[in-house]
Amino acid sequence: MRRLAISCFTLTMLSTASIAQAQSSVTLYGEIDDALAYYNNVGHASLVTMQGADLATNQWGIKGKEDLGGGFQAIFNLENGFDINTGKLRQGGREFGKNAWVGLSSTTLGTITIGRQLDPTVDLVQPFTADGYGPAFTTPGDADNNDNTFRVDNSIKYTSPTYGGLQYELMYGLGGVAGNISSQELSSAAASYTNGGLGLAVGYIFAKNDGPGGLGTADQTQNNSVTPLFGSVAFVGSRLITHVAAQYAIGLFTVNVRYSNAQWKPYTSFAAFNRTETFNTGATSLDYQVTSALAVNVGYTYTRSSGASSATYNTVAAGTEYSLSKRTTVYAIGGYSHAHGTTFSADGNSVVAAGGSVGDLESSSSTPNQVAFMMGITHKF
Repeated sequence: MRRLAISCFTLTMLSTASIAQAQSSVTLYGEIDDALAYYNNVGHASLVTMQGADLATNQWGIKGKEDLGGGFQAIFNLENGFDINTGKLRQGGREFGKNAWVGLSSTTLGTITIGRQLDPTVDLVQPFTADGYGPAFTTPGDADNNDNTFRVDNSIKYTSPTYGGLQYELMYGLGGVAGNISSQELSSAAASYTNGGLGLAVGYIFAKNDGPGGLGTADQTQNNSVTPLFGSVAFVGSRLITHVAAQYAIGLFTVNVRYSNAQWKPYTSFAAFNRTETFNTGATSLDYQVTSALAVNVGYTYTRSSGASSATYNTVAAGTEYSLSKRTTVYAIGGYSHAHGTTFSADGNSVVAAGGSVGDLESSSSTPNQVAFMMGITHKF
């Protein structure tokens, strides 16, 4: 009996040591953001409204990892997006619409993840742009996904280790259509390089929403009147988007520039939106870290659309953030947009005058000009 007791004790200790060695962790996290917003023109009238997700997204999530030994880890992430002012789910009502993936990570071989996730350009190119200062600093209508309007379903993504400041990502989204492997697919790749204060990045996305009702591995983009079919009519076609960005930080200043080309090709012809619409965007911004708690930033974005309709959008934006603590920030963001030319009606069947649209904020102006201003608070946990 004594020997049996010692053996059981020994086995228990060995088991406990094994569990402790295979370290694992699960983290609950999130962000809550809300603001009071003013628009000078939305549908022929001014608008004052509560508006979330201006500096940070409203989300909560669970992420975890398990040490498998030999430099390998099992990892996962489940992330929910919600509307703070109504409590409703976002991302089409999905429970975990922002991220839902599982994978394996190696310190020497890189990381493979599968599920619903962000594309490589969002991971590697977006950090070198002004999008982090708020949606007023991004492309009107988010025609190039600079503000990560869409995620990718049914996707496999590989992220390389960092080699002397260089890192790359590859992604393929499987359409899952029997007999047609290319239908509803997505492919994307991006690479970034950092060296001190310098950051460079380039990437592309090719997404086909050619399934019934515009189904595809990539979500639809219908933010405001800048993009074709911004209403209830689904976009059926493909989007080919290319990004290039550069950023340089020196002392308290950070400056960045970017360029994107987005080609929206319809597979179903409408009376007006009957051929490829191309969006060329150039943008620059400057951030000044006044103190450890206070930052101010300014930016300019120029977008030109061409195809069956043609318009230019000039947008200037300015913002300031003040950190009350490591987790709580108050902010103010203002933007002005001037549009010239034509865009499509919501159903794509007619060409109408382009309206001012500050970034990818959901409400466009009924005139060429729009002013937007918001004051809000963000808390992270």
